Amino acid sequence: MGVYSWLLAKGYDLAMYKTEQRCLQKWRSELLLRATGELLEIGAGTGVNLPHYPAHLKRLTLSEPDRHMRLKLQKKLSTEQQYPPRIAAWSAEQIELPDRSVDTIVSTLVLCSVNDQQQTLKELYRLLRPGGQLLFLEHVIARDPDTVRWQKRCEPFWSCCSGNCRLTRDTAGAIEAAGLQIERLTEDDMSPAPTIIKRTIRGVARKTS
Repeated sequence: MGVYSWLLAKGYDLAMYKTEQRCLQKWRSELLLRATGELLEIGAGTGVNLPHYPAHLKRLTLSEPDRHMRLKLQKKLSTEQQYPPRIAAWSAEQIELPDRSVDTIVSTLVLCSVNDQQQTLKELYRLLRPGGQLLFLEHVIARDPDTVRWQKRCEPFWSCCSGNCRLTRDTAGAIEAAGLQIERLTEDDMSPAPTIIKRTIRGVARKTS
């Protein structure tokens, strides 16, 4: 497991380079301009969101449970971040912050791979202040039934090779089921990417009370 985790962290940025250049960087930049106040990013990974955060944030907390990813993240902080954020090893299902203590939570390509998506979203709801926002960018289950069948066939193998990534999650539905109201939702195909992970959603979900 340690070797696999090291390999995943080592190769992640290179594996995603073309997709970041074609679409993900633009999407991240547009989405994260909306970030305000005290911010928590779950599954911060190697720190690909760091260049896109606005300078006016009150506080930035980066949570990443994988130690190899955290090492990559720490290296990027020294060169890309103008103010020192807090780095924590919390899993997304259990964040050691008080209730209603966060204004913005960011999840980019994370809700596909958490062990328990329902518990994670319950935890994010707990953490958000009334009026707080979840900024999300995720790949989700396809609309085409034939593609869904392929996603279901590939998912066990894909999950083992891609850090527990799941292909068939209806993340928008799960966000709403957790009590968050989706205010903005954009759907796009990720490129270049295999058909089984092309469909993405991004947007803003708010805790209304």
